[in-house]
Amino acid sequence: MTTRSFGAAACLLVTVASCAVYSKKQPVESDKAVAAAYVKAWNQHDSVAIDTLLTRDGVHEDVAQNFRGRGSKAVVQFIRGLTSSQPDFKWTVTNSLEDGQTVVLEWTWTATYTGPDPLGKQVSGRRISGKGTSIAELDNGKIKHFTDYYDAASFFR
Repeated sequence: MTTRSFGAAACLLVTVASCAVYSKKQPVESDKAVAAAYVKAWNQHDSVAIDTLLTRDGVHEDVAQNFRGRGSKAVVQFIRGLTSSQPDFKWTVTNSLEDGQTVVLEWTWTATYTGPDPLGKQVSGRRISGKGTSIAELDNGKIKHFTDYYDAASFFR
C-alpha cells in the first residue's frame, strides 16, 4: 500500500467513524434542561408540559408530603392540591448537577400559604420559604423518577 492510498484509507476510516457516532440519536436537550423544564411546568401549572416531560409510567415522589404519584395525571392532581393552599408557589432551581441520566437539583420554594402549619395551627396568607433537593432519573430525555427531599417544618420558621 502506498503512502497516498494509506492516507486515503485512513481519511475514509475517520469519516465513516465520525458518521457512525453522529448518526446515533443525538439528545435534543440535556437531562438537566429536561429537569429544569419540569420545574418550569410546575410553576406554570402546565399539565400538557408535565405530560410530555414524564415517561408514561413516570413517578414523582414528595417525601415530606408523603406523596407518590405515577403518571402525569397523578402529578397534575397533586399540583392542583398544592395550588389550593399555595396559589402563588414558585419553585426556583439554584444549582444542578448532571451525571449520566441522573440530575440533582438544589432549589428554593416560596409561596403564600393558607392551611394548617406543621403543628396543626390554621394559618392564612403566611409567606413561607424553604430549601430542598430533588433527584431526577431520566430515560431517553424524559423523567422516569423524580423525588423531592426537604424539611416541610423549616418552611414555617
